[in-house]
Amino acid sequence: MTLFNEFALILTPDVLSRIAAYIDEPTEKTSRATDALIYTIVGGLMKRTTTEIGVNQLYKYLQKGNYTGSVTDNLEGVLRDPAHTNTLITQGNDVISHLLPAMKSSIASMVSGYAGVRNSSAISLLGLTTTIVLHVLGKHTRERKLDANGVASLLFAERDALVTAVPDELMPTLIEKIGLQQVVAGVAGPARRPDGESARTTDTVMRPPVTYELTDAEQDDNGSLAKWGIGALIALLIGIGGYYVYQNTQEHAGEEPAATEISTLGDSIQTADTVARSLAVPVDTSKQIRAAPATAATTATGMAVGAPPTPVPNGLSLQLTPYLANPTLPKGRVFPLSGVAFLPGSLSMTAGSQAAINELVTVLKTNPVLQIQLIGFATDGSAGLPNKTLSFKRVNVVKQQIVSAGIDYLRVDAIGRGTGISPKAIPGTVTPVPTKIEFKVVVK
Repeated sequence: MTLFNEFALILTPDVLSRIAAYIDEPTEKTSRATDALIYTIVGGLMKRTTTEIGVNQLYKYLQKGNYTGSVTDNLEGVLRDPAHTNTLITQGNDVISHLLPAMKSSIASMVSGYAGVRNSSAISLLGLTTTIVLHVLGKHTRERKLDANGVASLLFAERDALVTAVPDELMPTLIEKIGLQQVVAGVAGPARRPDGESARTTDTVMRPPVTYELTDAEQDDNGSLAKWGIGALIALLIGIGGYYVYQNTQEHAGEEPAATEISTLGDSIQTADTVARSLAVPVDTSKQIRAAPATAATTATGMAVGAPPTPVPNGLSLQLTPYLANPTLPKGRVFPLSGVAFLPGSLSMTAGSQAAINELVTVLKTNPVLQIQLIGFATDGSAGLPNKTLSFKRVNVVKQQIVSAGIDYLRVDAIGRGTGISPKAIPGTVTPVPTKIEFKVVVK
């Protein structure tokens, strides 16, 4: 059973009714907002535990905050007391301010717009939901005797469940607000605290760095030795230099001065020629190294080595250019990202996929106002990687390629729709969409 199944069992209709009455919002909107906050907090804690500091901080709060599951075991009874409810809300908002700093307002705004509740109600629900999430995590920590690394692993075990559970209309906003691009795409994982005693303690003891400072007497002695050593070294160098000058003078006495051949590149060669001409001494240029022109090496096929890859046209530019150039055509048109394909049941792209992505990158760079939404469909999922999860991870792989090519991530949304069949559809009445990736023009 996933953590989200546990939350569903805790947030019963009676519990949600009491919460709705407390914040003075309709039960349906309260339920929608609470679900969104569960996804947001769990996802935010996943992101937080990608760093060792975040792992330590979450574990410390679970230990010191006495999050044992006592509240969630009888949440309906706890919510009967408004004063106790207010305490839970205050406690949760204080913790979320530390675990997800500077994100409280943006989360409340997102949930308010998604569920249609007031912003103040979203703030109250955020505090209460945070307390519920921490009690569930704390209960698992106590019962399983998890350390900090175990808590982080527990959270990341819910990654696929999170991708599957979050509604399509919430997912893009949630990812951007919390910064979950790397997490949901499977690129980021939980950080691990170092083994040993420090990993078993709740608070990290900061030890000052060990320094070795000399006493005044030692500094005086060392200073005197350093001065004598430097003086001796200078005298030795002067002696060696004088002897070398004397020997060189004796060897070259009576000889005519000759121009030194300079076999360096560029300006050095020109300097040698100028010196030789001024002394009327011919210069043998046969030994000089001439700089080769700075051109890219080519292969037997004539392709420049190291030259930027030229996108292979797949018709995308031909379709997009007239559409984007015509202001009378409305935004929202969907284009197939033909040429991008994945190996069955995996996140590995086929060999020719990069050329199609390069062409899309070129279009985005040529049209700096253009914003798109990548939409993925999959029918080759498995029990370990459901179709919705697979489709979502695939479009994020494509998005990562686009962002890595220099496109602002805010210009590219990514959403996975699985087979394209709504869970509410009657089985057999809708045909699954073929496995593919397409994109919608959001802003042109």
